[in-house]
Amino acid sequence: MAIIAAPGYPQYSGSIISPKFSLELLELFYCTTVYGDITNREYEGDLKKCGDQLTFFREPEVRVRDYQKNGRLESDTLSFEPVTMVIDRAKYVNIKFDQIDEQQICNFPAIKSAFLKRAAYQMGVSVDQAILPSMFADADVANQGNAAGVVSGAYSLGTTGAPVTVDATNVLSVLTDLHSTLNEQCIPISDRFIVVPPQFENVLMNSDLRAAYFSGDNKSTYLNGKVANTICNFDIYISNFVPYVFDAGVGANVFQIVAGHRSATAFAATLEKTRIIETAESFDRYYQALMVYGYKVLQPKALASLYARIS
Repeated sequence: MAIIAAPGYPQYSGSIISPKFSLELLELFYCTTVYGDITNREYEGDLKKCGDQLTFFREPEVRVRDYQKNGRLESDTLSFEPVTMVIDRAKYVNIKFDQIDEQQICNFPAIKSAFLKRAAYQMGVSVDQAILPSMFADADVANQGNAAGVVSGAYSLGTTGAPVTVDATNVLSVLTDLHSTLNEQCIPISDRFIVVPPQFENVLMNSDLRAAYFSGDNKSTYLNGKVANTICNFDIYISNFVPYVFDAGVGANVFQIVAGHRSATAFAATLEKTRIIETAESFDRYYQALMVYGYKVLQPKALASLYARIS
């Protein structure tokens, strides 16, 4: 809309005053993706050579028996349980531009860089949105529910209709319950993680961590605007892609939060390819990207599921 002109004064907007277009693109904001930080990718190289699946064998259990002097020794056999990761997912991007448009758009190099960057980001988002619900669902049965803890059954991690309500007064207790649940499975302390939504970070910042002497930082969370990277031996990852469901029992959305050890889930991207295609039928260019990948929870005991309503 042009500035209003007084009666009798001509309006030049749209005639000799012409609109201008900036050559600068307004950048979009990017949420953080986490799949590369919470999975084990050490097997990726084997699958990049060939094949569409990789089978692992769990270490066998060994029975220990009581010994009596001069007693007859009984023998046992070993059972090796196979676990297979399948490369069964593929995502692609295909963007078309006519070469005339590419030539005549003054800032096409910036546009090209922007859409290729956005394409890579959206690929990562699609992986997060697939892998986080799967990890939550595949946690060991002893590491979820309102009687979690393989030894004690003492920890409440929430169930359908009865989620854990997390607020500033109990958020640290909830994290220690997850910590203890994994401890009862003898999961290593190092390389643990938890992926939480921004609402969870909010209650953390309003918890006792806001006191600098409590958090160990030199400033309160109110002053520096961030929580510690590691709490209760968990590396904290904030993600907008934490899955949630509507729980009719409480009439609210409830988050499906996963915590665990990085070795629990294997991930492999066996083909990540980009190319530019020109066709004989036109002067179009196709900017294409392909990602082929798969993942598998190999160690369910190294994952814990928190079904939580954030208050």
